[in-house]
Amino acid sequence: MNFKSDWLKIGLIGGILAGISLFHYLTAPYEVEHHAVHRRLYYLPLVLGSFWFGIKGAAIVSLSTIAIYLPFELLRWRGDFHNFDTLLEAGLFVFIALTLGYLSEKEKKEHAARIEAEKLAAIGKAVSEIAHDMKSPLVAIGGFANQVFRKLSGDESSQKKLQVVLKETKKLEEMVKDMLEFGRPLELRRSRASLNDLTTETLEAAKPIAAKAGIELNTDLDKSLPLLDLDVSKMEKVLMNLVVNAIEASQPDKEVLVRTRSSKLQVFLEIEDHGHGIPEEDRDNVFQPFFSRKKGGTGLGLANVKKIVEAHGGKITFHPNKDQGTTFVISLPAQ
Repeated sequence: MNFKSDWLKIGLIGGILAGISLFHYLTAPYEVEHHAVHRRLYYLPLVLGSFWFGIKGAAIVSLSTIAIYLPFELLRWRGDFHNFDTLLEAGLFVFIALTLGYLSEKEKKEHAARIEAEKLAAIGKAVSEIAHDMKSPLVAIGGFANQVFRKLSGDESSQKKLQVVLKETKKLEEMVKDMLEFGRPLELRRSRASLNDLTTETLEAAKPIAAKAGIELNTDLDKSLPLLDLDVSKMEKVLMNLVVNAIEASQPDKEVLVRTRSSKLQVFLEIEDHGHGIPEEDRDNVFQPFFSRKKGGTGLGLANVKKIVEAHGGKITFHPNKDQGTTFVISLPAQ
């Protein structure tokens, strides 16, 4: 946000409002034609407010206009058709303001979404090409290192060095896997599935990771949850990624709570950790590709999570907990 530019825009709108209102108050009340022209001029600051500041700007401009112009109308109130016509026009003015503001905000959001989609598509293409180039050499390195490791059964020093090579190669292979998953188009294989069952199975698989970290996994599952059309395999990846992140973020002897709940139109899946939370300066970048504060992280885990959730017609958000940590919330269409 450019505060200097915004204040200049606000000043311009305020100046136009003041100028038009001055015309009204300095023009004799009986010069009806002039006042009719002046009233129409109020649409200029309204359009500017809507275009620059969306529905909030439109509402403020329309209410400010009515507040400024109302005393003038009250001074010459006669209770005839002219006054009734002015009231109708005021109502229409507010309606147009809100409509313009809504359309302006909608256009801005759609424009931002198009830019984001184009950016992600370009990143995905580049990442995919890099990952394909890296895949073959890594397979060769891992394969030959394994062969050499098996032959050096009596040389512990060399075996330890090769173990490091194998460990780091495996990390790179996982990174390439994430990159390929992020780069390729997403195709869902949907089937009717229970989100509660999927949650229970995923947490069962995550128990060894939690036990090693000293974290307790708990659930609070809504038994009235409807069946959903899900790609079970991909949603398992989503949930496992978020649960492992929550385990890694939490302090030892704390818990990670996975909760499900529903409304008439949506089903919610919440993963609550008890870690240090996400710094405010990082919150806008959490789902951006290659952004990670985790040591050894690729920064593609949450980007892939967002991609899968949105492909299901859902949305993923997060918020800080009242006491400690962060809760990630996935919302999916109930039908």
